Amino acid sequence: MNHSAKVFLFGILVFAFAFCIFSETAFSLDEQEYQVKIEKEVAASMRDGVKLYTIIFRPDAQGKFPVILIRTPYNKESYGDDSSFPRYAAQKGYVVIIQDVRGRYSSEGEFLPYMQEINDGYDAVEWAAALPYSNGKVGMQGCSYLGAVQWQLAMAAPPHLVAIFPQCCFASARHFFFFGGAFDMSWIPWLNGRLPDIKRRRGIDVAAADQTRRKWSRDKWKWYRFLPLKELPLLKEFCPYYYEWLNHPDDGPYWDFVNVEKKHKSITVPAYNLTGWFDDGYGQPGAIINFAGMRKSGKTETAREGQKLIIGPWTHCRPTSKAGDIDFGEEAKIDLNALVIRWCDYWLKGIDNDIMDEPPIRIFVMGDNTWRYEQEWPLARTEFIPFYLHSQGKANSLNGDGSLNKQQPSGEIPDIYIYDPANPVTDYTERSGPRDQRSVEVRNDVLVYTSEPLASDLEATGPIKAVIWASSSAKDTDFVVKVTDVYPDGTSQNITPPLSGVLRARYRESESSPLLLSPGKIHGFTIDLMYTSHVFKAGHRIRVSITSSYFPYIDRNPNTGHAFGEDSELIRATQTIYHDEKHPSRVILPIIPR
Repeated sequence: MNHSAKVFLFGILVFAFAFCIFSETAFSLDEQEYQVKIEKEVAASMRDGVKLYTIIFRPDAQGKFPVILIRTPYNKESYGDDSSFPRYAAQKGYVVIIQDVRGRYSSEGEFLPYMQEINDGYDAVEWAAALPYSNGKVGMQGCSYLGAVQWQLAMAAPPHLVAIFPQCCFASARHFFFFGGAFDMSWIPWLNGRLPDIKRRRGIDVAAADQTRRKWSRDKWKWYRFLPLKELPLLKEFCPYYYEWLNHPDDGPYWDFVNVEKKHKSITVPAYNLTGWFDDGYGQPGAIINFAGMRKSGKTETAREGQKLIIGPWTHCRPTSKAGDIDFGEEAKIDLNALVIRWCDYWLKGIDNDIMDEPPIRIFVMGDNTWRYEQEWPLARTEFIPFYLHSQGKANSLNGDGSLNKQQPSGEIPDIYIYDPANPVTDYTERSGPRDQRSVEVRNDVLVYTSEPLASDLEATGPIKAVIWASSSAKDTDFVVKVTDVYPDGTSQNITPPLSGVLRARYRESESSPLLLSPGKIHGFTIDLMYTSHVFKAGHRIRVSITSSYFPYIDRNPNTGHAFGEDSELIRATQTIYHDEKHPSRVILPIIPR
């Protein structure tokens, strides 16, 4: 071997050795597992001097690290020293800060749900960025309330906020309280769960406060049925904001403290949006609306291109395999901790882990029970197909003559039922997820329309709408529409959340300018049934049901037409559903060619 060849070979060996050393070093920097140091009751001062207290999990090592901030009303101590995500993230090289929001547990000040979180969130991010072990880059993660506060402070654009991971949260605050114009009754037990801490902060004996909460839980159906809503004594002394919400049933400026939809143009951060097909509390459409809105209108290209969406067959904040009565299999589970860290690694550490090379949408297709990537929402290949209601006037209950198909109706007799708010359609289980709806469908105040068995699989992925022509003897009433998958054994499984397909009649034209009905006059109602990705299998049937209540998911409409929440009087309403040439009532399904 001549001298030149020896020099060349030596150079190759040196380069290879250096490359290996560099690669091992880089790998160790990226994948190093740190010991964890925990600091408790660390105070963060807000702009008005109020102190919010935190627990900090961080690497027990020299250097500066990116921060993941979690802001919660549910007690930072509930995470515990061995809590999976904070410890896991700290081991991966993150400072994880869990903060009690204002007026909750250790933190000072008065708790006003959602109304205080913009300024406090901004200040918390900037405080976290300035910590001596912070590298100045702050991300956030968390579910429900913990997700909504991320969007709130993103609207305020703190300079050190880099990326967020909001889970199961709304795009509009009003829709979190009034879905389709009807009040979400789950806020009553939610606020009841906050009472022990509120009472403790006022010097009331904790044991006595908790005993009161437990007593309420035993008597909850009494409180659910209490009228008028605005006079509910349970929360009068401790939760004045409940009555403020009830005083603002119409959409308008009051609700702008969280209206992310209106603020997409001002938001600059990437967001990984997570929700479930059965996510109640308006989290399912909220995640989709925020994803699509930010992709279109985010303030910067980074914000627009930096949006991700994942939707599993999950209920609220529970990304597991089982929802309701259905186990979707191990495939339905995800490693949420690892996904959050992968997102943060890219945005907060600058690690090119290919997460942004993947298509922006990942959905779980129920029925096929498999994951699929998509590029846009709604899917460009969607065919919006109407399925029309039919009967000869006797569609009452699943034993009636209601049918459903793609043929437009002609010369058919309308269906009539009596809605009695003193005897509403009631779900006593109060459980989310897919469940057999036959216990509801046997009632005569529920109209049921069922297709013939399908000859082949039919996939519906996207938004579901109902266009219903109806009249009522009342000045105001509700209409509730559901789509279910009827199995060969008769099981009738809902494919969207229980709190969906609801419209209070006065909001049929606008949710900001209510308009009462003309009793007996036929009106058209377009009703939002949220979203799904569901395959109706061959041999199954599609069912549509219509009624006027779904208690206690929504409050009972008293049918009086009076101001919201002020009625003790309940009156019956005669409801007529039309399906003829002039009034082709239908459900529009987002069919995906297969």
